[in-house]
Amino acid sequence: MKKLLHLTAIVALAGAINSAAFAEEDHDHDHGEERVQHYQGKEFKTAQEALESLKSDNEKIAAILESETLAGSQLEKIHQISYGLEDGIDKLIAEKAGDAEKLATIDESIQAVHYASENHEEAKVREWFTKLQTATGSLHEDGAESTAQVEDGVYELRIKDHTFTPDELHVPAGEKIKLIVHNDDPTSEEFESDDFRREKIIAGNSKATIYVGPLEPGKYHFFGEFNLDKANGYLYAE
Repeated sequence: MKKLLHLTAIVALAGAINSAAFAEEDHDHDHGEERVQHYQGKEFKTAQEALESLKSDNEKIAAILESETLAGSQLEKIHQISYGLEDGIDKLIAEKAGDAEKLATIDESIQAVHYASENHEEAKVREWFTKLQTATGSLHEDGAESTAQVEDGVYELRIKDHTFTPDELHVPAGEKIKLIVHNDDPTSEEFESDDFRREKIIAGNSKATIYVGPLEPGKYHFFGEFNLDKANGYLYAE
C-alpha cells in the first residue's frame, strides 16, 4: 500500500512539472508575440501632403539616429514611424509624383528600414536610412513641380530659407487660378509679381491665398520683395 501511494505521488509530481514546463513555453511564446507591434499609418489627400510627411518623418528618424547606440525602444519608435513612411510613398507612387526610379528607391529603402527596425537590426536601419534620406532629398528637388497642383485650379508654393519651391509653376492659360503660398520661414516675406500685378505680405509660419489670371500664354516672373537675391520664380501659362 505504501509503495502504491509512493508511485502515485511520483506520477502526480511528474505531471505538475510537465504542466509548469508547458506553461513556461506558452508564456515565452506570448512574450515574443507582444514584441511585434502593428501601428496605424496615415492617410493623405494629396501628394504634396505625402511628400511633406515623408520629409517630417525623415527628420524624426534622423534625430533618433543621432544617438551613438540605440535602445530597443528607439528602434521600436523608428518602426512605428515607418508605417507613415510606407503610406506616404504609396501615395506618391499612385499619383506618379516624381521620377519613377527615385520613387522605387524610396519605396525599397522604407521597406528595408521597416523590416530592420522591427527586428532591432541597428546597423541595417542606419544603412538603409542613409539611402532613404538621399533619395527623398532629390525627389523634393525635382518632384516639387509634380506636387504643386492640389486640385483643379488650385496650386501651392512654399517659401523656405527665402526660396520658392517649386520655383517654376505651370498653369493653364486663359483660366483663373488660386495660388496658396506657404511661408515656412519664421520671418515675413512679400510675395510680388509685376508681370501679373499681385503683391501680398505673408507673415512667418503662415500662408496666404492669391488669385491670379486669367493669363495669356507666356512666362511670368514672381519674387520675394524682402529677399530679391534668393526668392525668385516663374509662372508659365500654357
